Amino acid sequence: MKKPILILLAIIVAVYVADGQHNYNVNNIADSLQKNADAVFRFYKTSYERNSVDKYTINVHYAVSILNQNGKRVAELLVFYDRNSTMSDFKGFLYSKNGNLRAKLKKKEIKDYAINNSYTLFSDSRVKYFMPVVSDYPYTIEYKYTIENKGVVGFQTWMPQKWFNISVEDAELSFKTSAEFNIKFKELNHDFIKDIAFSDGMNIYKWSTENLKAIEYEPNAPNYLDFMPAVLLSPNEIVYEGTNGDFSSWKSYGKWTSNLISGRDELPEETIGYIKDLTDTIDEKRDKAKAIYKYMQNRTRYVNISLGIGGFQPIKAMDVDEKGYGDCKALSNYTKSLLKCAGIDSYYSEIGTGRHQEIKFTDFASANQTNHIILCVPMEDDTVWLECTNQKIPFGYISSGSQGRYALLIKSDGGELAKTPSFNANQNTRISNIILDIKESGDANFKINTEYNNNLYSEIFALLNSSVKEQKEELLKNLSSSKIVEIESFTVKDKSGSYAKGNLIINGKINNLASNAGARMFFEPEFFHRNQFSDYIYDDRKLDIFVPFSYSYIDTLRINLPQNYFSEYPIIKKHLNSVYGHYTFEVKQTEETIIITRKLLINNGRYGHEFFGEINEFLRSVSSYENKKIIITNKKPPSPQNKF
Repeated sequence: MKKPILILLAIIVAVYVADGQHNYNVNNIADSLQKNADAVFRFYKTSYERNSVDKYTINVHYAVSILNQNGKRVAELLVFYDRNSTMSDFKGFLYSKNGNLRAKLKKKEIKDYAINNSYTLFSDSRVKYFMPVVSDYPYTIEYKYTIENKGVVGFQTWMPQKWFNISVEDAELSFKTSAEFNIKFKELNHDFIKDIAFSDGMNIYKWSTENLKAIEYEPNAPNYLDFMPAVLLSPNEIVYEGTNGDFSSWKSYGKWTSNLISGRDELPEETIGYIKDLTDTIDEKRDKAKAIYKYMQNRTRYVNISLGIGGFQPIKAMDVDEKGYGDCKALSNYTKSLLKCAGIDSYYSEIGTGRHQEIKFTDFASANQTNHIILCVPMEDDTVWLECTNQKIPFGYISSGSQGRYALLIKSDGGELAKTPSFNANQNTRISNIILDIKESGDANFKINTEYNNNLYSEIFALLNSSVKEQKEELLKNLSSSKIVEIESFTVKDKSGSYAKGNLIINGKINNLASNAGARMFFEPEFFHRNQFSDYIYDDRKLDIFVPFSYSYIDTLRINLPQNYFSEYPIIKKHLNSVYGHYTFEVKQTEETIIITRKLLINNGRYGHEFFGEINEFLRSVSSYENKKIIITNKKPPSPQNKF
């Protein structure tokens, strides 16, 4: 009897044990962890071992249960590496809903791709990739691998949940390093179980957590480092491809970058002479800088260069001048070199750009808080910031994703944090004048004349650089109307001067705008442009609402009535105020015209649950005025026809 029993035990072990340790039966996942979850990490272990000042190893081992189709992205294996790193010891296993082993991944199934795109010229970045082809949910995928790294600049932020709608049963991060080249860390948004041990000249750090419930995706959420559990890691001493640096402070961090760009600003004598001739007859420093910026834009194009140290060091200005291309590092350094020819000082500046990337922690110097280079040009009365990678944007314009945040100015003696400017609601404006000519048939002709200023210039920027066909398709897609819109003609112009400004004029027709009911016609006011804000905040929303910048919409709608019609629409003058913004809705009338003016201002900021009721009341009131039906009546209704 012993042999059958042993066989039975072996079967049980095979079912319940994954890679010798874990039970992957999805039925064992707690209901609280399945709520709002598309995927559940059964465990996630990441361990670092820094073997020397310039080498470290990462061991990653995790298993994730994919609960539905929305979670399949979490099953995707993406391991990035370059010429300074190698991946080894890979294992992968696929399990059924009940935790039974279905397949063992073969090495040949892991694809290896170069990370290149249309604007990448030189790059040694590659990725190991695998996506299981599974159509029946749920299932579990387990991965295990090692990455060995030569050269130390930074360590990836550890986020056990990775993203929205993912829960975690168990997660652990460990870091073993010599006390001689220690690390610094910063814990965010969670009370991790932490253990620090010191033994034989080694420091061993451990962070762990369990039963993290899924955070449901909600639009307009803050930076994920404001609410997701995370641990930031950074070396104090770095070594990378023959360079040494001290990352204990932003000043010393900047000194490393300063050394990387030192001596890379030389230009041909011919170019130096041309820049001097270009600017010698220009009196104002700002105008000189503008002329040089335009020169740079006209003769360069953006390409990505991320080859070894080239991921951190710009190619020489001499090479950019000769070849006419570069990445953000190279083009910023090149523009800095051109400005120097005219006696204008500027600072190469590291910045984090985008919703989830910025220098957020001024007390924690680290390379993974930045991802972009811009240029800071001090003037007598203010400072100009230049985005050097886009050949179309106006002088002095940086995107909203780079505004109102810290940049690290690289000076000869090190780094210095400085905040980029941001525009207020009276500067970030969309101003529209709209004419609606209503016909007795219920159709209407319209003309829209709209200006987009500063940050709202981004709403028209793509149109400015598209073909006529693409422009028309985009306009038809984005014009906000419940009716069928026909565009008869349009113009899109860049009118940027001292600030970013675009202009859009559209002439067209709306079919069946108004509904006829005897002598009356009914229709809603058409403002055509979509709002950037939500119409309503759900009562069960968990995350704060984040508005990155303030802005204003100012719209004047002139409705010309058909002959012999008069308006039953009331005269209105209403002001609404809330923590979220301000709103004015005003209606004036003549015998033949209704004029509606709406002014909406939205304040930037972070709004917690305590403000949701007030904000919802504000949004409901705004919607009620803008969707109020207009009624117009024929003064001389047609005589009823004789039925006989």
